[in-house]
Amino acid sequence: MTKQPSIDDEVQRMEHRVQSSSDPSLQLYLRERRPANLASRHSVPLLLVHGATIPSVLWDNPLPGWSWMDRLAMDGFHVFAVDLRGYGRSSQPESFDHPPHENAPYARAGDVTQDVIDAIDFILARSDAMQVDLLGGSWGSIICGKLVAENPKINIRRLVLYAPLYSETQKRPDWLSTSVAPLAASLGAYRNVAPEQLKHRWDAEIPVQDKSLWRPDGILEALTDNCIEDDNRDGHTGRPDFRVPNGTIADLHEVYDGKPLYNSNNINVPTLLIRGSHDPVSTHEDASRLLNSLKSNVKRYVVVENGAHFMIAENKIDEVHASITGFLAETS
Repeated sequence: MTKQPSIDDEVQRMEHRVQSSSDPSLQLYLRERRPANLASRHSVPLLLVHGATIPSVLWDNPLPGWSWMDRLAMDGFHVFAVDLRGYGRSSQPESFDHPPHENAPYARAGDVTQDVIDAIDFILARSDAMQVDLLGGSWGSIICGKLVAENPKINIRRLVLYAPLYSETQKRPDWLSTSVAPLAASLGAYRNVAPEQLKHRWDAEIPVQDKSLWRPDGILEALTDNCIEDDNRDGHTGRPDFRVPNGTIADLHEVYDGKPLYNSNNINVPTLLIRGSHDPVSTHEDASRLLNSLKSNVKRYVVVENGAHFMIAENKIDEVHASITGFLAETS
């Protein structure tokens, strides 16, 4: 099921519902952006995969002028972004209708990898392309790395791991260190994320008193308001927070116990790692280990100075955009 496009002077915007191949009750929400004249300068479409907390709206921020997807389209990219199962506008599981601790953590990496494959299949069919460029952010970098490492027949041209996570034992984020053990029954299927909780975490990563020097005013509110609105769509009106699956937390406990969820030695496509210098979640040590273990002939590691974990929604977006699009524009 596809809604009719909304077209302005520069960007054509569409949205899609993609049927899951692994769960008949699941439909995935997919955003699409391309140049309004349909003349993409890049022949390979790009798929963006979000992280553990903010779904695809992170790449398509509703604050005027801050949609990275719009910017990519204006630069000639045909770009898609998926909401993984349980996130954003994709189907929510039945377990979300019950208290969280009645069910196991929902949406583990091994499950949602199939969501990305389903999105890729849809994109290839829709665009008549032979390959896809793939970008995963934070927990999404685990999903994308796992997909490429374990599915060599999936035709990925280039891989971007934004705020990459792989196998870290020395530095665990404060917000994760107080969580329970990965598979403990008390972890539950989902968690509630309050805007103030996310603001506190983001503020802690910005080492200046005036946070607007790094993060534009209103951008956090635009993200969280959208997430709450999407979570309210099934009758959960009046909620001050939004729900997200806890499979991510279970996955991250393993990562920060030094247990990678895939074998990076099996990745041999051109790969870019990019992270902010002030990101306490994606560490320099972990990114360096991952870089060294890749078998890719083309592999790069970029550190964006004065950038935090959500730097794509910060004043460093120009530098992030230039690094990623420059890498994707290469043909060799």
